[in-house]
Amino acid sequence: MTEERGKLKFKNDEELINYYCSMEHPKTFSPAIMIVIFLTSIVGAIIGMELIVRFGLSTNSSIIGALIAVIIGMIPLKFTRQFKNIHTQNIIETGISCATFGAGNVLMVCVSVIWVFDRPEMCTGILVGGVIAFLIDITMMYWMFDTPLMGANEAWPIGIATAETILAAAELGKKAVLLITGIVAGIAGTYFGLPMDIIGVCGLGNIVALTAFCIGLICNGYWESWFGFSLGTYYVPQGVMVGAGLVALIQSAILIRKKYKEKGEKKQAEAKRVKAEEVQPDEYVTSRSAEDMSKALIKGMILYTIGAIVMAVIGGLVAEMSIPKLIIWVIYAMIAALVSEILVGISAMHSGYFPAMATVIIFLVLGMFIGFPPEALAFLAGYAACTGPAFADMGYDLKTGWILRGKGKNKDFELEGRKQQYLAELMGACVAIVAVFVFYKAYFMEGRIPPVATVYKSTIEAGVDAAVLRYILIFACLGGVIQLISGLKRQIGIMFAAGLLITNPIAGVAGLIFLAVRFGIEKIFGEEGTKNLNVLSAGLIAGSALFSFFTNTFKLVKKPTE
Repeated sequence: MTEERGKLKFKNDEELINYYCSMEHPKTFSPAIMIVIFLTSIVGAIIGMELIVRFGLSTNSSIIGALIAVIIGMIPLKFTRQFKNIHTQNIIETGISCATFGAGNVLMVCVSVIWVFDRPEMCTGILVGGVIAFLIDITMMYWMFDTPLMGANEAWPIGIATAETILAAAELGKKAVLLITGIVAGIAGTYFGLPMDIIGVCGLGNIVALTAFCIGLICNGYWESWFGFSLGTYYVPQGVMVGAGLVALIQSAILIRKKYKEKGEKKQAEAKRVKAEEVQPDEYVTSRSAEDMSKALIKGMILYTIGAIVMAVIGGLVAEMSIPKLIIWVIYAMIAALVSEILVGISAMHSGYFPAMATVIIFLVLGMFIGFPPEALAFLAGYAACTGPAFADMGYDLKTGWILRGKGKNKDFELEGRKQQYLAELMGACVAIVAVFVFYKAYFMEGRIPPVATVYKSTIEAGVDAAVLRYILIFACLGGVIQLISGLKRQIGIMFAAGLLITNPIAGVAGLIFLAVRFGIEKIFGEEGTKNLNVLSAGLIAGSALFSFFTNTFKLVKKPTE
């Protein structure tokens, strides 16, 4: 590291990371950082609400938050100097990202589901329950990140892209050139309609899992033209996801049991003074154990049950169902929230995509067979919709922090950084909660309702018959077998199902082509080629995110079409 006219120059990432990790980790609640998080979170919440009611989506704002912090750090004032710190930038992007997704994908969707049933008197109840689920969702990722199920060493592609953006801005040099090249290519490709985000993801994630995901995209997109019928007609995507999800949960339970057993064997081995040669130094060891993971899941079950009870009581579901049916609904809502969260999190961890709406619809369909009334199903949809998006988004942010903090080399520093990110996440969440409580009625009374709410309503009103259940069970067997063969590590079953639930066949074709290119680069150029490809891929994702963010944001200033 050298210093020129007060400006730090770093030779590589490691030197840069070591420099900032040698300092005390910035505090979320320091006045300057709090102010910036608060202001950026307000912007994020507004954009999140506007995008979800106008276009049915919310954009990832992590990279935007990081760039805002970078720009503030460039201002030559004493007050702004602290924003040059990569960990400060990480904290700020964490806050704005949570506010954007929390206000848009989570809470606005949640309350809109009961509104479209013309039951405004039940909105407060569903929103309170949604807030509880939202906060539990965030906390669950804080507890589960870097456990055997949600390892920090897994892909988390959006997190890598954000980290590479922050590092390139601080380091400059070759990495910055590669990143900027990727960003330009990402913007240009997205402008011309190419799926640059999925192409970028295919440069970062697990090759086998992403291949399954791309095949799923292609099958869903082209099946009807190939064979004359749609997969959705026979509930193939939903069935495959149900089967893969159930098997994945069983695999998780087996993993927890296995890790407990290994822990006991390790203690015995240590007592016998096992030789150092028997230790495998290259094997990644998570900072949280299988025991921590099981405790998090148990606490999640308890908290989601409490949240469902509160939602049912305040929302008036007590008057809609008998006590036995209400008890069944509470248990089912807890299961739906927890399982939806895990399925969405696993998908996001490997692919950067999370089929949140699809998982909610799966639980809606299964809930119909139990016989819940429409209002109870609407509450179920709202509750389950609040788990998953924020969980996955925080996973991305924690992955960014993990990279910037040296990938867990200093455990104390890593845990402190996660704690500060969690506090920033809560700040962003609070801004999102207040924004939605204040403005949702104004949006809905003008007819500005998230499109997904009508999808949930039509699903509930359509009802189901025995044929639907038969199709789901048949293809659940297929999804279960695929997931069983692939194992928990690669998640081929869930990734294939996630692809089947998304209509974007061009992305599947482009993804497979880029995966083939990546395979060739890694074989020919080895580790150095992989590193350069990672930076370039991060740039493609960043460019796509920037283009989508600004084009959609600029659309907000236009008057909505009647």
